[in-house]
Amino acid sequence: MTPLLELRGLTRAYGSLTAVDQVDLAVSPGERHALIGPNGAGKSTLFATVAGTLPATGGSVLFDGQDVTALPESERARRGLLRTYQHSSLFLDCSVLDNVALAVQRVHRVAHRFDRAARRFRRTEAEARHHLESVGLAGRAGDRASALSHGERRQLEVAMVLAAQPSLVMFDEPTAGMSAAETERFAALVERLPDDLTLLIVEHDLDVVFRLADRVTVLHLGRVLATGTPREIQSDDEVRRAYLGSARADELFTGGL
Repeated sequence: MTPLLELRGLTRAYGSLTAVDQVDLAVSPGERHALIGPNGAGKSTLFATVAGTLPATGGSVLFDGQDVTALPESERARRGLLRTYQHSSLFLDCSVLDNVALAVQRVHRVAHRFDRAARRFRRTEAEARHHLESVGLAGRAGDRASALSHGERRQLEVAMVLAAQPSLVMFDEPTAGMSAAETERFAALVERLPDDLTLLIVEHDLDVVFRLADRVTVLHLGRVLATGTPREIQSDDEVRRAYLGSARADELFTGGL
């Protein structure tokens, strides 16, 4: 199967410091692929370089068979490669429904204008409500986004991403700062996402990673240390050694599966 996302020797350097070092990675259509590694492994830098937030200093990024290495983040998003951020980016003074409606309008290139046919806005609202229902926020449509809990804001962010009709979504530390109950709800939400939606997830919670991912890539010192199924990664001795600095390393890599 032709990868939807392919990295070929992707490199990002800051002067003499190479944060991402010749990374090769392939993500198939519909795959749930997690990117993990100890602190300082280069995960966030790789993530930002793939999204186009940071320019690559070497190698290439191919998306849907096209070289997008030189394209800005906005153009990659228009092509269907979207990312979320560690801190939710919402219009907090607007209603939950309006946040999603704005995302719908961007896709359909419809602006709030009084000379537009009323039915156009009804279609926008109906589509926005559909996305809210899919993430479990239908009952909060009229509330301000600022009134949502941290976990609910993440759910709203997913609704906005879905409204943009992406092919691949990159989740950046999606459960950071969540309570155990919020993490469970978010993981269940990800499991309900359409099977044809491809996911690349950078996540610190390995319980979430091993629950959601079809395949896992481990970064260490900017390079790919291992790629495999969750079970293969949990039993990999090199991966265990990379995580020895974590007090929970033994627990994380022996439980769950």
